[in-house]
Amino acid sequence: MNYFDNNINTKYIRMKKGILLVLFAMFTQISFSQDKLIDILKNEINRNFILLKERPVPAYYMSYRVQDTKRHAITASFGNLTYSAPLHQRRFNVDIRVGSHEMDNTRELKAGSSGNSGNRYENNVLSVEDDPVAIQTELWRNSDQIYKDAVKQFENVKANVAVKVASEDKSNDFTQESSEKYFEKPLQIADLKFDASEWEKKLKQYSNVFSDNKDILNCSANFSVELVRKYFVDTEGREIAENAYSYRIQITALTIAEDGMELPLYQSYFAINAKDLPSDEQIIKDTKKLSALISELRKAPVAESYSGPALMTAEAAGVFFHEIFGHRVEGARLKQESDAQTFKKKVGELVLPKDISIFFDPKLKEYKNIPLNGSYVFDDEGIRGQRVDVVKNGILNRFLMSRTPIEGFSNSNGHGRAMIFYNNVTRQSNMIIESNNPKSDKELRTLLIEQSKKENKQYGYLFDKVSGGFTTTGRYMPNAFNVTPLIVYRVYTDGRPDELVRGVDLVGTPLSIFSQVEACGNDHGVFNGACGAESGSLPVSCVSPTLFIKMIETQKKAKSQTQPPVLERP
Repeated sequence: MNYFDNNINTKYIRMKKGILLVLFAMFTQISFSQDKLIDILKNEINRNFILLKERPVPAYYMSYRVQDTKRHAITASFGNLTYSAPLHQRRFNVDIRVGSHEMDNTRELKAGSSGNSGNRYENNVLSVEDDPVAIQTELWRNSDQIYKDAVKQFENVKANVAVKVASEDKSNDFTQESSEKYFEKPLQIADLKFDASEWEKKLKQYSNVFSDNKDILNCSANFSVELVRKYFVDTEGREIAENAYSYRIQITALTIAEDGMELPLYQSYFAINAKDLPSDEQIIKDTKKLSALISELRKAPVAESYSGPALMTAEAAGVFFHEIFGHRVEGARLKQESDAQTFKKKVGELVLPKDISIFFDPKLKEYKNIPLNGSYVFDDEGIRGQRVDVVKNGILNRFLMSRTPIEGFSNSNGHGRAMIFYNNVTRQSNMIIESNNPKSDKELRTLLIEQSKKENKQYGYLFDKVSGGFTTTGRYMPNAFNVTPLIVYRVYTDGRPDELVRGVDLVGTPLSIFSQVEACGNDHGVFNGACGAESGSLPVSCVSPTLFIKMIETQKKAKSQTQPPVLERP
């Protein structure tokens, strides 16, 4: 093709692109016009920002975040309905920054000063009707107070900088990012097509399984369907309206051993589409199994403290990685000088076995047909969620990032998250652990037994199910973790059947236990749960294979000193 033809073709392509951009802009306007709340938020933030930019201490950034939640929750216990009700509420969050991208009111205050814990307004409730005056009044009242708080905090920051040593991390306090507009059509709870009366019958049936087991003191069968519409507007041009919906079933039961130890068990199910929930027959089968297991657990021996090899099933390994690894690669945390910054200086180093890779991806709604709880399109700072390959073949490459930069990582990858009444920090989304050298269950069990024999131990441990855990990442306390197992077995080296035990807490420090991870299974299990941290409780997922760990440490679980009931349950 000669130059003239190419030039004509280029002009034609540009003309087509121009037409497409105009059509996209027109479609976006039409789409946003379907939702009055977006316009109300835009008008009020623009009005307030014009005024706050003219103040002696001007605001340089503002955002409004709204969460419109529609939910129906149902609970039954021992075959009887105990709760069934719909909920519709709107909550909002206002973020205002004064100063500049280089230094603003969000900067951490150094030791010896009153810390910057951010704003928390749990009573920030908006009208569920799109009344402009009512909504603008609440936004105005809160914006006024948040601005005053920001000015006071900025004065504290400047004073703190003047009298304390220079920060180790010289990066700015807020990143520069491109803006996007994004709109999803509004949904109603009726669009999710569930029948409340039908689910009431189901839950009564599920919970009635526990009625004949006198060992069980409390039980519940819970169902919830939830539709959350998230709105975000800011003064950099972002306008976002995104839907998230899910179905959850949770079966729980509690017994108390003769020594006073409380022993809870649960079985949970999560789905994005109702058709993906298990059948009634499967849930009842699982519930019967749980009922039998809790009676067995009540009579199980209490485990002594232990150090040695262990297997961790896929679901349990998900909680393990979330607590021990995930929190330590959250970028905003690594900027805090009060944090131990375990992995901050280890980019490019081997932190796990060479056959293990870890990535986070909020865009994934499922992984290998497993539905994921930590999914979203945009984070709570209006940044599109991105896949982040944190560890590749055992080597640490990147961190999860929000709009709080750290040295070497000056942009967000869409992991700024918070409950609606907290300020954003860097948080996890969907964590996926993969291995390019997986072992079968038989091979993993052989590794466990061989290692136990090598250490002259009669048994190793199998952690089958855990309820959660916690970790400390600060410098001023031991940098440790505690994972709470529910179902633990001794795996004997002489071929005896596995033995159920109780009263085990898995403890340790992150670097030491990561150095002991030896092999991964060829299966995958998921932890779909809620993670609590500085910015509240958020939905997260972690998909992991079964793990073989050469050396773990346990301690005895704390227990109540209250006697079990002396009267038999009715």
